[in-house]
Amino acid sequence: MTHIKSALEIAMERTEGVTGDPEKLARDKLVKEGKRIASSFMSISEETTAVDMKEKLKAYSGKELGWVKEGIYQTLVANLVLPVADTYREKLSIIAKGLPEIIPDKKRISMIFDQLRQFFDQYLENKKAMRTQLEQQYAPRLRQREAQLGKQTGQQVRLSPMQDPDFVNLLQRNMGQLDERYSESLNGLKGELRRMFEEKQ
Repeated sequence: MTHIKSALEIAMERTEGVTGDPEKLARDKLVKEGKRIASSFMSISEETTAVDMKEKLKAYSGKELGWVKEGIYQTLVANLVLPVADTYREKLSIIAKGLPEIIPDKKRISMIFDQLRQFFDQYLENKKAMRTQLEQQYAPRLRQREAQLGKQTGQQVRLSPMQDPDFVNLLQRNMGQLDERYSESLNGLKGELRRMFEEKQ
């Protein structure tokens, strides 16, 4: 009876004698190290954010320093996302303190983060206003449903908009469009940060 090779055995045969590119392996390792540095930087409260990234970066030079900075950059910018609530400010201010350690143009970064604060505040206001407007538009239909259910059950029924699947779908659709528009603008700002980061490497 012949032996049927497993996928692992076949893969091992194909890669036999193939060694990884040492520079790529070193790069991957140092980008991961940069991500680790940025993650520990992000997890500290606003008051103690001065965990000195500079000190950690002093251990590297040349290409290696660039790779570690790339990991830090990727992690910090990945945390720039549309906020869910007003509590976004602490996280944003930590990122604003971290990026100048790897992008020297501190003045431009400060301007971008001022823009981001206004942008995120406007986004949250627009979300709130949109929900209020949709609830007002939907109120007559909701009252109709309450009246129908009241007739069926013989009791007075009060429904919140979020108990109505049609309203939930309408809200999700409109919020999705709003998120899409704001995400495009946010990606534009991230693109600007990427250009600033790359031109100084």
